[in-house]
Amino acid sequence: MADNTEYSKKHPDYSESYQRRGLALDLYEGGRRVEENPAYLIRHPYETQKQYDIRFQRATYRNFAAPIVDVFASFINEGRPQRVLPAKLEDMQDNVDRLGTKANTFFADVTRLAAAGGIRFVQVDAEPQAGITQAEAEEAGRRQWPYFISLDPTDVWDWEIGADGLDWVVIHGAGMEGNAPFTKGTRYETLTVWTRTEWTRYRRETDSTAKAGTSLGWKEYDRGINPSGLVPIVPFTFEDTAGSIMSGVPATDDVLSLVLRIYRRDSELDKMLFDRAVPLLNVNGLSKEDWADFVVGSSNALMSTNPGGITAQYVESTGTSFSAQTEFLTRDENSVREIALRMIRPQSGVGESAESKQIDRQQLDTQLANFARRCANAEAQCWKIAARWMRLDDSDISTPYTENYDVEAAGDAIVSALVSLNSQAIISKQTIRDTSAVKKMMPEGWKPEEEETRLQQELGSTRGASGTLRLPNILGGTGTQGMNI
Repeated sequence: MADNTEYSKKHPDYSESYQRRGLALDLYEGGRRVEENPAYLIRHPYETQKQYDIRFQRATYRNFAAPIVDVFASFINEGRPQRVLPAKLEDMQDNVDRLGTKANTFFADVTRLAAAGGIRFVQVDAEPQAGITQAEAEEAGRRQWPYFISLDPTDVWDWEIGADGLDWVVIHGAGMEGNAPFTKGTRYETLTVWTRTEWTRYRRETDSTAKAGTSLGWKEYDRGINPSGLVPIVPFTFEDTAGSIMSGVPATDDVLSLVLRIYRRDSELDKMLFDRAVPLLNVNGLSKEDWADFVVGSSNALMSTNPGGITAQYVESTGTSFSAQTEFLTRDENSVREIALRMIRPQSGVGESAESKQIDRQQLDTQLANFARRCANAEAQCWKIAARWMRLDDSDISTPYTENYDVEAAGDAIVSALVSLNSQAIISKQTIRDTSAVKKMMPEGWKPEEEETRLQQELGSTRGASGTLRLPNILGGTGTQGMNI
């Protein structure tokens, strides 16, 4: 490359897919990735920095995205049919990445991340036998052994798509050499350009004065032949985006904004309750002179040297703002739940005819099976490139994923995910009982409200029947309780 080459160049689709994927993966991973990112918690115009800092430190993310992704990924990977591979590639299934990872485990992780972020890449590479260089291996006619690398889409910077697939791609990487105990190693960056016939690697030492991707210090470091005849980068997508094979739509795309809004509303309501965590005692009927003699003896006793005409009230958390926040939270939670269940079962309700169930099964098959087929085609391409590295026939390679789905099993999976959320105090048992998938599994004539009454009787307490602390119960009442002295 010439000195004026723009090493930081990225494909026009990179930025858009990066933002969408970043949000989806953050909400899927949850925890610190959300709670330590101030971009996800908006500071209100009239909120002081100190108040915002308190709210930011207290923020807790409830992960609604992970169960959706995990259900989809588990369905296509569980009980997979066996692969059909050339005999010389069979043993590779026990260690596909040179790290001891089995093929099923490796691709289950790839497909899960594809569902979570919309896309994940697999690079098919090969290396010579230990102790010799690639040039020496090629000169001796030794066959290279292929392996797979799971690539973060963030490192796939640029590409060109031809009439029959990728023409070239640029992969960013980083590493360290010379690292040893008590010895500081040298960090470096790499840019590898893969074409259908060769690869070229550029490298530069990481320097505090140079930004990643700039031209400072970049030099050609290595190059080699690509015998596969294909660019060895394979995209795995949950759902393709129009016009590009190098970006995809995550499984949670329809609920991302709702999940983020729930996180923000949770924070706002939590701060409102936090500010009122200690009830305020309002005492009337005392002069400034009498105030010094007034003593609160206990939570249920007031003492004064001048009794009579004195009233005291505890001011509690109540008002339309509290109830409005609670109602909005409930509505958003129900929306996420219904959208997620609609992915599994478009039809809902307790009673369904056999015909409607069959239609439902076809719709379910179409949605999940399409994901399975995309993954099957992508994985088959990985093995075909590996076969080409070894100059093997790839015509009979087949890597099917599970495509035989049952609506009942899908309902079971969603119910299981909901029960798991309840056990973590993320949703209430009432939410589970109101879910269409749960209703369908119950006996004829079953009603959620009657079931709740039975649970209350069994537990001997109306509070015990609730899976979580209900805010409407906390915020109910008049808001003040007074006594006259």
